[in-house]
Amino acid sequence: MSRVEVTYTVEQECKAVDLKTSKSILADCPMSKGEQFGPGGLVAAGLGSCMLISMSSFAKRHGIDVTGARADVGTVFGGAPEMRISAIDVTMHVPGTFTEEERAGLERAAGACPIKHSFRADTKVSTRFAYGDVAAVAA
Repeated sequence: MSRVEVTYTVEQECKAVDLKTSKSILADCPMSKGEQFGPGGLVAAGLGSCMLISMSSFAKRHGIDVTGARADVGTVFGGAPEMRISAIDVTMHVPGTFTEEERAGLERAAGACPIKHSFRADTKVSTRFAYGDVAAVAA
């Protein structure tokens, strides 16, 4: 189990500390302060990191180099009656040239990220993959 302690520090700002590593990050309200990551940005960072780490595990097992891969993640807030993340758009940029089999494996691995499967069923998570100059779409 991952344990994080979050403390409200000053006006609309919190400090989160990973209790295992003692690493910390600040978060604030993007609407009023916007100096740190906002909570939605932290969710996006968690999802993108999880997808890249899942993909890199597959890559390592199969001798594929995905160094420099990145995830661009956008969140859309909406929903009724409560405000929530209603959609997430992820574009995975993977430098290099890969076979169709390698691409399929990388995309399956990224899609298997447990964070991606932690959202409500009605939260639309769309994922696109761009390899070098070639883009392929995966849902």
